[in-house]
Amino acid sequence: MSDHPPQVAGSVCRAEPIASLMPHLAVLHRVAERILGCRDLARDAVQEALVTYWREQPAHGHERAWLIRTVIHRSLHERRAQARRRRWESDAVRDAASDCPLCSPPDHELERRELAASLDAALRALPEEHRTVFLLRELHGLEYDAIALRLSIPVGTVRSRLSRARCALRVALRRNVLAGGGP
Repeated sequence: MSDHPPQVAGSVCRAEPIASLMPHLAVLHRVAERILGCRDLARDAVQEALVTYWREQPAHGHERAWLIRTVIHRSLHERRAQARRRRWESDAVRDAASDCPLCSPPDHELERRELAASLDAALRALPEEHRTVFLLRELHGLEYDAIALRLSIPVGTVRSRLSRARCALRVALRRNVLAGGGP
C-alpha cells in the first residue's frame, strides 16, 4: 500500500474534509427537515449540500455557516419545485376532467350542448360584418390591428363592431336563458 492518498478523477481524495463535517450533520438535517417537512427530502438536500461542498471546497473556517446556508437554499428550491409540481398536476387533473365527457355528470354535458347551440344561433343572427370581426378576434385570437388590416377597415371600426357583436350576443344569450332554453 502507498502512503499517498488515492486519486479520484485526477484530483486528491477529499475524505478528510468530509469527515470533519460529521459533527454538523444533525444540525443540517434538522434545518432541512424543518423547511421541507419530510425526512427523506431533508436527507437529499443535505446530501446535495455535501456534494457541492466536496466539489467546491469553500474557504476553511466557515464550513458550518456555508453548509447551513447551502442546505437552506437547496431545501427552499426543493419546496418551490414541489409546489410547482403540485400546481401542474392539479391543473392537469382539472383539465383532463373538464375535457372528458365521461368524467362529468350528464347534466353538465347537456348544459354545455345547449349553451353551444344557443351561442351558435346567436352568432348566426349577427350581421355578417359583426360576426366576422367577432370570430377573428375571439376564435382566431387576432389583434385589432391584424383584423383591421385583414378586412381593410380602420381599427376604430373593428372596436365598434366587436363591441356591438358582444352586446348583441349578451342580449341574445340572456334572452335564451330567461326563456328557459339554456343554462
